[in-house]
Amino acid sequence: MTLYEMTKMYGEGKGESMMWKVVEAVSCAIEKSMPEEGKEELMRTLYEKMSGGHYNEDYAKSDVEKMYYVEDGKKHFAPYWTDEQVKSVYESVKPHIPSAYNFWDFYVALQMVKSDHCPLLKKWFPSATDEELTKKVVELTINWLADEDNPFGKEKVWGYLNS
Repeated sequence: MTLYEMTKMYGEGKGESMMWKVVEAVSCAIEKSMPEEGKEELMRTLYEKMSGGHYNEDYAKSDVEKMYYVEDGKKHFAPYWTDEQVKSVYESVKPHIPSAYNFWDFYVALQMVKSDHCPLLKKWFPSATDEELTKKVVELTINWLADEDNPFGKEKVWGYLNS
């Protein structure tokens, strides 16, 4: 019998209180025996199930701080814009973003698009100002989020970075 089968057999119909006791017992066992990498993967999987596959502040900032691009042999790490700067942009472009995406999804996508494409954008537009390049990154981000034929549906940002 698996843990799931046992929980279903003996816990089903016993209420939320019983389920929380089970969750606590499983959580304690995992904390004691699972390696950190496995715990992180499990936490992300559980968070995805509970959040519907969309970012919150903690996961957004954690994933963004790992992003960088290389230019002239130097790594440029994200975040490239502050929360306030991204909020300002988000509010101005929100009507053009599929409604399934929240602010933190946009925050991650915007930083990722710059991280993935900044050197190429500078090559294509060598005389562009930082402001002009930022506008291009914003346009690319909106377009990327609006892509309907991706394998992650309306959970594209989370799915792309956590698959």
